[in-house]
Amino acid sequence: MFCTSLRKRPEWATVPNTLLSSQRPRWGEQSLTTHDLAIPIPNQDGSLDTFLFLALSPCDTQPPASAMARIQHLYHHTGGRNIGIVFLLNEKVPTSNGTIALMNLQVSIHSTLEMPIIPLFSLSTLQTTLSNFQYQLVHKRRSAAPTPVQPALSLLPYCTNNPPLPEHARNVVSDICHSLADVARAATTADGQLGLKEWLDPRVAGAAQDIIDFWEEEIIVY
Repeated sequence: MFCTSLRKRPEWATVPNTLLSSQRPRWGEQSLTTHDLAIPIPNQDGSLDTFLFLALSPCDTQPPASAMARIQHLYHHTGGRNIGIVFLLNEKVPTSNGTIALMNLQVSIHSTLEMPIIPLFSLSTLQTTLSNFQYQLVHKRRSAAPTPVQPALSLLPYCTNNPPLPEHARNVVSDICHSLADVARAATTADGQLGLKEWLDPRVAGAAQDIIDFWEEEIIVY
């Protein structure tokens, strides 16, 4: 299911026709008040949950208070259960750095609200992205020992001037930094920069400098 209001939003206006032309899965269109997209999540007992998404892009986060009002409305509508955000990184007419906007959003909601933010690199990959999320969520729920999620570091692969950050570098940084704030401090202080280079350069040359350069961008931390 998707909200008909997407047709009136320039960055998302092509989505309805694309989804309606899909044969599998079949999509419906409806006027929705709390969310933009909804997908079914099968349970082990055969019942279905519905996972609700807001569709946001950098321009949707300006002013920040407007985006937060929508996010909080959805969160309190469901009690924080089965909700998330699909965030379009690359707008037709870029108004800001999509990765920076995504990270600002992640940081702003993490302290009070827990929900996944799924990066979307292109509207053409929306269905694939949602299908992959659906599969991973179903697999996680059926797993006897699901892998814990670290929402605070979920954006780590994109906190570099050369994304995505290589897996080994991600593992090292996540071991020594436990939040985005820790990563920011490491990348913007002399001691932290030295530590990143000592840990990363022997195995992933250049990764530390890419992280440092990325954090030189102007970023709002809430």
